[in-house]
Amino acid sequence: MKLLKLLEKKPFCNDFHFIFIGVILLILSFKYYFFFIFLTIYLIFILRKTNLLIPISIFLFIFMIIIFSKIIINNTNKKDNYKGIITDVCEKYYVLNTGLCNIKCYEKDHNYTPGDIIEIKINLYDDKKSYDADYDLNENLLSNNLSYSGRVSESKKTGRFIAIKSLKYYYLSYLKKHLSTDTYSYISSIIFAENELDDDILDSYSSLGISHILSISGMHIMILYYILSFIMLHLFKNYHKTIPLFIVSLYVIFFGFKLSSLRALLFLLISNLNRGRIKYSRLDILSLSGIIILLINPYYLFSLGFILSFLVSFILLFGNDLFKYKGFIDKSYKRYLMIFLITLPFTIKLNNKISLLSIILSPILSLAISYIIIPLSFLISVIPFLDFIFKYVYTFLNLYVSNLASYTIDINIKTFNIYYMISYYVLFIFLIYSIASKKYKLISIISLDVFMLFIIFEAYLNFIPKVTFIDVGQGDSSLIVLPHNEGNILIDAYNSYNYLKSEGINKIDYLILTHSDSDHIDDYKEIIKNIKVKYILYPYYDERFEDLLKDYNNKIMVDYNYQININNYLFDILGPINSYDDPNSNSIVIKAYINNYTFLFTGDMTENEENDLINNYSSYLNSDILKVAHHGSSSSSTALFLNIVSPDISIISVGKNNKYNLPKEEVVEKLNKISKVYMTKDSGNISIKIYNN
Repeated sequence: MKLLKLLEKKPFCNDFHFIFIGVILLILSFKYYFFFIFLTIYLIFILRKTNLLIPISIFLFIFMIIIFSKIIINNTNKKDNYKGIITDVCEKYYVLNTGLCNIKCYEKDHNYTPGDIIEIKINLYDDKKSYDADYDLNENLLSNNLSYSGRVSESKKTGRFIAIKSLKYYYLSYLKKHLSTDTYSYISSIIFAENELDDDILDSYSSLGISHILSISGMHIMILYYILSFIMLHLFKNYHKTIPLFIVSLYVIFFGFKLSSLRALLFLLISNLNRGRIKYSRLDILSLSGIIILLINPYYLFSLGFILSFLVSFILLFGNDLFKYKGFIDKSYKRYLMIFLITLPFTIKLNNKISLLSIILSPILSLAISYIIIPLSFLISVIPFLDFIFKYVYTFLNLYVSNLASYTIDINIKTFNIYYMISYYVLFIFLIYSIASKKYKLISIISLDVFMLFIIFEAYLNFIPKVTFIDVGQGDSSLIVLPHNEGNILIDAYNSYNYLKSEGINKIDYLILTHSDSDHIDDYKEIIKNIKVKYILYPYYDERFEDLLKDYNNKIMVDYNYQININNYLFDILGPINSYDDPNSNSIVIKAYINNYTFLFTGDMTENEENDLINNYSSYLNSDILKVAHHGSSSSSTALFLNIVSPDISIISVGKNNKYNLPKEEVVEKLNKISKVYMTKDSGNISIKIYNN
């Protein structure tokens, strides 16, 4: 390729891409230890093939110091009160800068604006896990340049500091009064990085797989730069790069250094400084931009904004070398296809679906937004009265996207784990190599296609049933996945939709809501809206469900006389037996038979229902795995009941540091005497795979 040949001619002056690769491998090694092997192999390659080992080692040492410094500061700066300046605000939270760290502070009905100096008392959230799909909350915070997050109990404004970002909110308030609803929602999202689009419109963009084009990105920065350059050249008959660069820099600062826009700004600045006898290639300018951003915060490497921005930039750099284009449309489609492929694992992480229609139509929408909507939005944000002419453009766009989304065909795909991701990019690099070298093209295409077909149909290939007690925090939700996609059973639905989405679940045969407490059903509407649910089961004596489920025709009211049989996998409903005033005592109780193992799911049942079960079933209650009732509360799990069930494994679904102080110590002691005890607050998602016997 032309770019590679250019690099070969300049073996030392274009070396930042080598340093960038080393830095990426080092940072990944702190999360995935096996990457130290790749880093070692890479350094051996550098030693043998280049003279860059010393400069690369110096950079790696600097990054190690930065990473360890962040770890030390984060571990030693935890307390329950802080004072600082607010740097960003949202309806439900604000970001507080204390000098040493940034804290995401959740506080309802606050009226703070950027620049306010406040004192707070805060209960920091746990920094190890979140409640969605074994997701690392600490990493997510750091990748957004945050140290902690928590719930504010008290706050007090003590002063005011001049903040550039406050101007943004004042101007947004002005625009909101002078623009139509549709126009304002797009301009606030596209130009001001404040999402004001209607949820249904956002869902439409998401279902088409193009929600990312609404975010401020490098494309916005380049468009603004070219607009300003055009104005300087054609209106003022004077062109100097300094003025457009200065205005673009102010824009990036104004909106808080979004990573993709910062990358584009650095690329522009370095490109304009790239003069003299030695000129760096565009690849090294991009690599130097990445190194500078990671020096600011190494954890930006795990930010989707950083990843998507650099992957797209990489394809744009190499696109002309990879393909021969037959016009503008051909060029747009080929570029989009490569951008689609290189970003696929990460766009799947956002949406967990591929829209077949979007592959065909997204390039058209992307072009329309890039060359019409973004320039128009910049224009209207400066001259608001033009909205009376152009507001119909935004209205039409909403109608077009909504109608398009209603006809799309989606393929649900689970989030790639690190091993799938490595495999995918090895095959993608092989595809790039085959296109560039004009060798093995058919083999590379078939290999990538076979891999994607395996990912899509993995559920049908899986022959091992799996039961997952989802880490939902202070609530309950368990997913049973049967072999070969024969059936999915979800027992309770608190805070579990994101997990189902990340697993690529596209159907639920039985959604079983054990009782009507919100910590067991909170996500049921979202699940029913977005995932095909065949049947909804709810308990006979829980009257609240008559109202909660009134809009659904596929609901079935059950008691102890009901049984589910899916290809000889038996789910026996044991309760409720009698009616009680306490909804917990009316919980559905299920005994599941999976490959000669038995599971007992108990909802939030109390001692009253336990006694009913003992009287009705006695030794039939004996089970291998027990989902402990009511999160380990002392209102259930009597000694008699536990001795009859006699589980080998007991699972407690419970949130860390919950206000109910669950599970109760006496309950855990009783369980430890008869079984091995696991808790979601300590273990995250707890999955049990059941092989034959």
